[in-house]
Amino acid sequence: MTQSFQLRPIWLSAMLLCALSSQAGAAFITNGGFESGFSNWTRSDQLGSDGTFALQTGTASPVNATLVPSPPGGIRAAMTDAAGPGSHVLYQDFTVTAPVPAATLLFDLFIGNRAGTFFVPSTLDFSTPTLNQQARVDILLGSAGAFSVAPADVLMNVFQTATADAAVSGYTHHAVDVTTLLNSHIGQTLRLRFAETDNVLPFQLGVDNVDFTLSVVPEPSTWILGLGALLALAWRRR
Repeated sequence: MTQSFQLRPIWLSAMLLCALSSQAGAAFITNGGFESGFSNWTRSDQLGSDGTFALQTGTASPVNATLVPSPPGGIRAAMTDAAGPGSHVLYQDFTVTAPVPAATLLFDLFIGNRAGTFFVPSTLDFSTPTLNQQARVDILLGSAGAFSVAPADVLMNVFQTATADAAVSGYTHHAVDVTTLLNSHIGQTLRLRFAETDNVLPFQLGVDNVDFTLSVVPEPSTWILGLGALLALAWRRR
């Protein structure tokens, strides 16, 4: 008697395997919640600056003990604070190794501009005579200088304070689509940068919950191996 070979369940299983494989995430950012301090992050302060990015816990800013919101994730966040003017950068480099169908950059920001208004010249240099009181988030080429705002270095400005913005705002969640950018720079080292400059009055910039959410296209070998395993299982069950 001939036994029927039912392929429909096998193909459904294969489709499920492919769907699950396509949703496998790749971690680009490590320690995005700063629970391990500044591990995997680089801090840079312009020469002559006062203050730096420090760890924030509780509701007091790291230097001036100004009232600020608690970190929105875990017990730590990164926050700038100083008794004098300066320019401060926090960044992490990453590499995209395969195409991504969809990618979103996520982060939470606290803005505490004690000057009451923003001044946003096209520089992160605090030492110029121009008033400079701003914060920004960028994706740069990995070869860019830490404080560069040159168009050739800045691949995408994902956030920047504007003169009409509220001077102080609680931790706000940001989600930015970066699919096209990542897919156009596969195999290249990129840099995610958080920057704050102040030469008027103190400015606390808080950063927390930094991450990318994405799905990854599986390699063809993954599809073939998975389908082969399913077909082999079906053959054994004949």
